[in-house]
Amino acid sequence: MKYIVSLFGLVAFWHQTSSQPSTVTVGSTMLDVRVVIPGPGSQYAVNIPWEIRWGTDNHIWMTERVGRVSRLNPETGQRFIILDISNSIYNTGEAGLLGMQLHPDFENNPFVYLAHTFSDGQIKERVVRYTYDSSSGMLEDPYTLIDDIRANYNHSGCRLLIMPDNTMLVSTGDYLSFTAPQDLSSSSGKILRMNLDGSIPSDNPFGPSSYIYSLGHRNAQGLVLAPNGNVYSSEHGPTSNDELNVIVAGANYGWPIVQGYCNTSSELLACDTILNYEEPIAIWYENSTIAPSDLIWYDHPAIPEWKEKLLMTTLKAQHLKVIEVDTIEGTDIISEEILFNEGHAADSTEFDPSIFGRLRDICAAPDGRVFLATNSSYGIVELKNSSYVNGLDELTRLPVSITPNPNDGIFSLKFPKRMLHADFRLTDVAGRIVRKGSVEQINMEIDLSSDCKGIYFLKVNKDNYTSVERILVTH
Repeated sequence: MKYIVSLFGLVAFWHQTSSQPSTVTVGSTMLDVRVVIPGPGSQYAVNIPWEIRWGTDNHIWMTERVGRVSRLNPETGQRFIILDISNSIYNTGEAGLLGMQLHPDFENNPFVYLAHTFSDGQIKERVVRYTYDSSSGMLEDPYTLIDDIRANYNHSGCRLLIMPDNTMLVSTGDYLSFTAPQDLSSSSGKILRMNLDGSIPSDNPFGPSSYIYSLGHRNAQGLVLAPNGNVYSSEHGPTSNDELNVIVAGANYGWPIVQGYCNTSSELLACDTILNYEEPIAIWYENSTIAPSDLIWYDHPAIPEWKEKLLMTTLKAQHLKVIEVDTIEGTDIISEEILFNEGHAADSTEFDPSIFGRLRDICAAPDGRVFLATNSSYGIVELKNSSYVNGLDELTRLPVSITPNPNDGIFSLKFPKRMLHADFRLTDVAGRIVRKGSVEQINMEIDLSSDCKGIYFLKVNKDNYTSVERILVTH
């Protein structure tokens, strides 16, 4: 039986009563913020959304750690629960229903791959293939690919990634064991590689009888294949040294012998003895953690500041990290940016609450919209550049004159004639609208003297013309 949850009235009410920002600013791009489906605190809340994927049906496919899989209409918030295994999984701590992948040729092979924990006296993890029945709207015919991965209430992984050769990578946690990650007889603390029917690829690096693709992992929860050919993985450290790795077949990533970079005296001695040791390309940090979850490669002109960069969600640090890598090997970090948590300082053990709270996952739609899965009351959030016109890499940008700038809160705007009758919005750094309206004359005076000092953003849109300006109020 298919469960359908209608959220039209609920979402509208939530929008009116929540203190959510209506916009956020990324560089010179203003993104509209919209809650697709709310989180805890509402009757139809999503409960720890763990994986979100964009489907060929233009819906968001989502797992919740409690044991539900849903198809979510991103336009209306209407949710279709297509599988509920909450009574048969092990759902304690960080364990439960975790990663998900859709078959790359879904129209002809409507397979959905899921990873979840269970208990048969021991806590274990399995990867299961379901078939989506479009008539019933449900996931049916479960077929277990692997089910003997040791797991625990913490450190169970588990992210799935289907590769172009129709093999699948599976990240597994160390299940709180200090021996499993270096043990080639254990599937835990590894990146596994299997065929889509669960068999072992004949060219696996440790032989045709081993699923192991790489070892020495603590708890990798992010996997993405970038256009440069690299598989990037984000991995939780203990109390420090979260990692970003490039996954190489047969490589050993050192855990628990090495934490982060190989740089202490004992680690330097050990690294010389580790066969095929692979260093992380970035860590966060030597004295604290940010708890990285998933990551994607963003390659769309709708948000130019993110184009051809990695976007990584974080839990503890509650921010979105934007990572630029070099264009040659893709193994050198060119730049990093922290978004949605201005209170976060690098290398800090203290983190201020962010705009959206803990960020669990991220996905992008073909039109460039980005969706965040949060552990907060925001649930699933859409970020959209409403100024972007599909098919145009760049809008025509027309400057708006602001005098004086900086100012004491009172300033004049002079709009280009082409902007007459355009809509404008003035927002603060948190994305809250402080003024909005229509441009009915070329010259306009704004008075923010009773508002807080700081940076404000003016955004004007009309047809294919846009303007985003920064205004500094110093009173």
